[in-house]
This record gives sequence, C-alpha cells and structure tokens, in this order.
Amino acid sequence: MKMKLFKNISMFFMYFIYEIIIALTMNILNINFSKWSNSSINIFMLLTDLVYLVFVIVIYRKELKEDLKDFKGNGFKYIIKYIPIYAFGILLMAISNMLVYKITNIPISENEELVRNYIKIFPIYMTFSTVIYSPIVEEITFRKTFRNIIDNKYFYILLSGIIFGMIHTTGDITNKNEILLAIPYIIMGIDLSYIYYKSNNIFTTIFIHSIHNFVLLMIQFIGG
Repeated sequence: MKMKLFKNISMFFMYFIYEIIIALTMNILNINFSKWSNSSINIFMLLTDLVYLVFVIVIYRKELKEDLKDFKGNGFKYIIKYIPIYAFGILLMAISNMLVYKITNIPISENEELVRNYIKIFPIYMTFSTVIYSPIVEEITFRKTFRNIIDNKYFYILLSGIIFGMIHTTGDITNKNEILLAIPYIIMGIDLSYIYYKSNNIFTTIFIHSIHNFVLLMIQFIGG
C-alpha cells in the first residue's frame, strides 16, 4: 500500500520535474536552442516527449494492460455512455468562456496563446503532443494517480479537475485573471475525472481527451 502511494505521488511530481531535468541538462551541456533550426527543435521535443511517454507507460504497464483488455471489450459501450457527460462539459466550458471573457476581456490564456504559436511553428511535434502524448500522460497523471491516492469521490474529482485546469494557464495563482481563465479547463478536468471515476477505465478518458484535442487542433490548422 505504501509503495503504491509512493509510486503515484512520485509520478505526479515527475510530470513537473521532467521538464526541469531536461532544462538543467541542456544548461549543464551549454546547449543553446536559439542556434537550432526549427526542424532540429521539432525532433528534439518529439524525442524527449516520447521518452517520458514510454517511461509512464512502463511504470503503469500492469494497470494499463488490464484497462486495455477491458476497453477492447467494453470501450464502445463506455464511449456511448459517457459522451453525453462530455458534451455537457463542453457546453459548460463554452458558457464559462463567454463569462470569463466578459469579465477579463482576455480571449485566451498565455499558455493557450503559446500553444497556438507552437502549432504554427512546430506542426508535427504539436500533432503528436496534442493527440497522443498529452491525452495519455495527462490522463494517467491527473486521473489515474489521483484516483489511486484519493479514496473520496468528490475530493478526487474536484482536486484532479482544479489542478488539471491550473496547469493549462500560466499557473500564477496570484493573478486573478489567470485563475478565471483556468475555469473552463477546470470544468473539463472535473468532467473527465467524473467519467474516469464512473467508467474505472483510463482508456475511456484517454480516448475522449484525444478526440477533443484532435478536433481543436484541426480547427487551428483550418483556421490558420
């Protein structure tokens, strides 16, 4: 039990520490990104994300194997059952986005603006990151680890949703606008946490998260 708790807490913090490790390594080796071509940066980011993705999958391989076996047999049923809950979350996100815009007069967070710029500059990397890497890594980090640590249903869903939402802004909790801009993401985080709690299969939320991101990515590509 203690080992399971330690593993999940460690993996939650590793999500944030990994980027710091990469940055420190680059600094120690005196590697300057500004001298690299966009294609080189694209490949580097792909490789670093792929390494962490494989690491996470290896750590949770037993649980993922069990969930995958269940999803193969019941995945379609799960998706059909929980799509209305996801759609309700999208509706609440849209409403909250409009309200937040009216209050802040800021259309998107700094993090979202950065993501959109990256899509233009690094389309290959962002496609992999948005559709494959983020759904798998974020669902395991903010859904599975939290569920493995927290027994209380409501506390798990709320905490998982709030932290998931905050990481999609700058994370500056002293900036009230950033907190408000995080609300739509928090709503989606709560929505996905609820779906995972009910389905008890991480591939349900990975699939929904991936489709959600894919649609948004296509809108960015088509809309320029």
